[in-house]
Amino acid sequence: MEYQSKVDAVEALNGKFKQCPLAILTDYRGLTVAEITDLRREVGAVDGEFLVAKNTLTKLALHDTDFTAMEPLLSGPTAIAFAYSDPVALAKVVNGFAAKNDTLELKGGVMEGELLDAGRIKQLAALPSRDELRAKLLALLMTPATQLVRVLNAPAQQMVQVLEARRSSQES
Repeated sequence: MEYQSKVDAVEALNGKFKQCPLAILTDYRGLTVAEITDLRREVGAVDGEFLVAKNTLTKLALHDTDFTAMEPLLSGPTAIAFAYSDPVALAKVVNGFAAKNDTLELKGGVMEGELLDAGRIKQLAALPSRDELRAKLLALLMTPATQLVRVLNAPAQQMVQVLEARRSSQES
């Protein structure tokens, strides 16, 4: 790799680190090209990116970012998963893929400047996603309205039932 392409790679990585709230480091040894492609597709579906990067260039790219805490994890073959919007969704995808493929090993990650070990990544993956939280919040907000409609409808329903009972008693 020539000097200018290395500089460009460091700048590109630095931009990715500055743009994302979570980066997860993995050891990808043993994965086939098809498996890496599948993982990239799954990560891309949750607005993320999965790429293999040289450790020396990654260390240089960490300068002036919140991700300097990950430097001790940069040894051996390393691939990085970047979350650009929902950190929980990325953690779910990477953790789920690692659970299905024993060859992908979670090294750890950094979220908002805090170093996370593999166990913390798994805990993050167990949290509800942003969409799940939105659905729960919407259900909570709708519950009082639904109950109000039931309360307002109850007298009308009772009146209809009384009239129906009266009609059926007169027919007998």
